[in-house]
Amino acid sequence: MQRRFAIRKDLLSKHRDFRLATAVAAAFCAAIAFVPAPALAQQQNPQSVPFGGLNLSNGKEPVQINADRLEMRDKEGIAIFTGNVSVVQGQTVLKSGKMTVYYARSGENNGSQQAQPQAAAGGLGAAGIDHLEVSGKVYLKSGTQIATGDSGTYDAKTQTMTLQGKKVVLSDGDNVATGCKLTANTGTGRAFLESCKGQSGRVSIILTPKNEQQGNRAGSASRN
Repeated sequence: MQRRFAIRKDLLSKHRDFRLATAVAAAFCAAIAFVPAPALAQQQNPQSVPFGGLNLSNGKEPVQINADRLEMRDKEGIAIFTGNVSVVQGQTVLKSGKMTVYYARSGENNGSQQAQPQAAAGGLGAAGIDHLEVSGKVYLKSGTQIATGDSGTYDAKTQTMTLQGKKVVLSDGDNVATGCKLTANTGTGRAFLESCKGQSGRVSIILTPKNEQQGNRAGSASRN
């Protein structure tokens, strides 16, 4: 039977390798923390649509990573989580088949030893994270907001998170927007959804009036 690998930030912070892994976990949650954006728009022709980004946890809650396997390549500055990867922090859940984290190797990040406590608390810059990659049916959920795609990346230098695939879906309740690439800047909170090349060239949006949503919920409650 294959054993699953789990990391809990509050229990494993005393060990060096686990400190690194938990810093990776905290940094990853900071990386995907889209601050509320004023609008989600099509990049070629920005138009306001009713999605304010993904409101993720603020980094104060414990971070837990579950995966079938973890490979640490400290000399290369790479941590690879594979097999049913799950990252949970508060109401935020990320699932993927694989997550690869590229970080500053020992001695490369100035003051790295002093930076580790900040990293464990969710400090992205202090953790020395360069960039992250996730793949294999990426699923990201925070509250009622859900984003799905085939793969995703985060660049710490530009503070840019991308989610892409044959069909990228961003939903909030009954409201749904679809495209092929979602790009969000975690510094400004600005998010863009791009259409698929070679298709209609449009982002598809389905909006449900609030009164209809409330009616659907009321009907569901009465049936229960």
